[in-house]
Order: sequence, then structure tokens, then C-alpha cells
Amino acid sequence: MVGNDLKLKPLSSSLGAEVTGVDLGQNISAEIAQKLSLALDQYTVLLFRDQDVSEANQVKLANIFGEPSLRSRPDDIRFEDNEYARAIALVTNIRKDGVPIGSLPDGEMWFHHDGCFIEAPYRATMLYAVQVPDRGGDTQFLNMYRAYELLPTSIKAALKDRTCLRIFDYKTLSEAPDPEMSLEGVRHARHPAVIKHPNNGKTALYINPLLTARIEGLPRNESDQIIKEVCRYIENESLIYAHKWRPCDMVIWDNWGSVHARTDFPADQTRLMRRSIVKGRPLAAA
Repeated sequence: MVGNDLKLKPLSSSLGAEVTGVDLGQNISAEIAQKLSLALDQYTVLLFRDQDVSEANQVKLANIFGEPSLRSRPDDIRFEDNEYARAIALVTNIRKDGVPIGSLPDGEMWFHHDGCFIEAPYRATMLYAVQVPDRGGDTQFLNMYRAYELLPTSIKAALKDRTCLRIFDYKTLSEAPDPEMSLEGVRHARHPAVIKHPNNGKTALYINPLLTARIEGLPRNESDQIIKEVCRYIENESLIYAHKWRPCDMVIWDNWGSVHARTDFPADQTRLMRRSIVKGRPLAAA
């Protein structure tokens, strides 16, 4: 059983904390589990270095934060046949017979909220680093509470009580969705532009450049202009913690209070991560 020597060290001035004193390869006590859950709501991103984490350990860790989501795509990766396989996906550029064995294989990804295109957006995402490239493939996390605080009063007023359409069609990872595209067969959902975090009650901007298609109830040109202006604040380096992966890193992030992005990496180098997702709930406007 894990002891009571959990410590939290801030990762940046914007968000994130490195957690020490916890061995994720061992059973985690109820007391430590509660502290980790509260820490995620406070720091938004939690980093655990040098962890030997099995698939079983990873799923148990996910259960601390809520109910693990099961993979919905049949080609989304696992060949193992065990009780944990459907709760873990691979994020990797490894290919078998020319076909990726995982999801989100290559290249850069713009800032986005995981699961904003479903009715109950995910609370958290977990990535465990198995193999990382020599350079690139970093994950950038951005504080969406502070992003909202930085918005001009005029934009805050324009977003008040507004709802946005979010689209994900698996076809692109680095360009905005077409707000006029057909939604037939495409995963999509509508959520407030500004949300109240279900756990900590804080106000967070809930718009991102990769998956937000339009602001409902506004003319196309006005919606496009506001989203473009908002996304300028999602490029503010002072709000970002950029994580450079090492093997055996475990990172957990809160999808309600942050967005994340991935930098490009060499195509001839392997990047292999195990991902678990924690189910969320419908989001209310702030």
C-alpha cells in the first residue's frame, strides 16, 4: 500500500504539478486517491516520473478519477485479450502491414479538449509513455481558466450564454472543421462557450481551434471572427506548460480546465503511448 508521503511540486507558473511519493505500480490507499483527485481539480495536469505501470495499474488509476471510458473504434488498437484491454488505447505511429496499430499516429495536433464532441465530455485523459522520439512529440497544456480571464470584456459579452458546435471526423488533426459540413455520420455535440467546472466551480473558456466549428445563433462571418479572436488567447505562451516526455512518464490532465496540443516529431522515430480516458458529464454554462 502506498504511504502518505505524497508531495506536489508546481510544473510551471500556469498549471501542472509533479507528484512524488506515489508508486503507481502499487495499490493506492483511499486517502491518497482522494488527494490525487483533488490535486487534479487544483493543478489541472499531474505528472508522475519513472513509473512502472502495468495495464492493470493504469486502469486502477483511472478509476480514482471516475469511470474509465471503453474504446469505441474497432480498429483502435489492442491485440491483447484481457479485462483491461478495452479501457486502454495506444497513441502511436507504429504500423503493421502499413496500417497504424493505434490512433492519432503522426504529426502535429492543434490545441483541443478531448471529448468535446460528445454529450458528456471526458473529465480526464491519462497517457503513459512507453517509447518516445529523441525530439518532438511534446504535449503542450494550456490553462483555460486564465485564458478566459485574459479575454477582453467585449468578447466575454459576445460569448455569454452562447453554445458552440464541436465536430470530430477523424480525418484531420491540424485544421479547423468546416462549420457547414454535413453532420451525418460525424461525431459532434453542442456545449457552452464558457463553462463552470463541475468539480471546482471555476469559470473556463471552452473553445478550441481544432474542434470548435461555430458559435450557434450568430452569422457565419461573426462566428468565425470571434473564434479566431478567442484562439489568439490560446496561443499565449504564458499560459502553457510544455511537457517533454521521458519513458515511464505518466501524465493525467483535466479536459474541462485545459486544452492540449502535440508538436511534430520525426517520422522515422517511434512514439508509443498508452492512453486511458475517464468519463465525464454534461457541462453547464458559467
